[in-house]
Amino acid sequence: MAYPVVLFIHSWLRWAVVLLVLLALGKALRGWLGGGAWTPADRRLQVLAVSAFDTQMLLGMILYFGLSPFTPPALEGGLRASLSVPSLRFFSVEHPTLMLLALATVHVASALSQRAEAPVSRHRLWALGLLLAMLLVAFAIPWAGLSHGRPLFRGF
Repeated sequence: MAYPVVLFIHSWLRWAVVLLVLLALGKALRGWLGGGAWTPADRRLQVLAVSAFDTQMLLGMILYFGLSPFTPPALEGGLRASLSVPSLRFFSVEHPTLMLLALATVHVASALSQRAEAPVSRHRLWALGLLLAMLLVAFAIPWAGLSHGRPLFRGF
């Protein structure tokens, strides 16, 4: 019973992550290209975006290590055997690895931007980190239409 609930929340929270990251990216690009100041509102949006990413990763790890029907078959026959099955490879290796890299990128970009002295540097580092993270996320999403795809808007 917990699997569908957590999967539903994980599926819908991704849209909050995408929305917050796009808002933060737009604000960071405007600050970088327009030479704007780094404001408390920028920091709040940064914290919200990173926190949403963290929550999404936590839910993903709960699914991966505790609830997912994909992980046991992928690990039972040995990871090597599951690499030949595209959907098992995607959900047991590719998706978690790329999302973990995206999360690490967001955290590094946030930390580096906080250490930067000049506001334009803060915006630039944050924007570049968000761009890289979203590129990784785009490759890690099980897009509808792929052999391992999932619906963009999941219901119960």
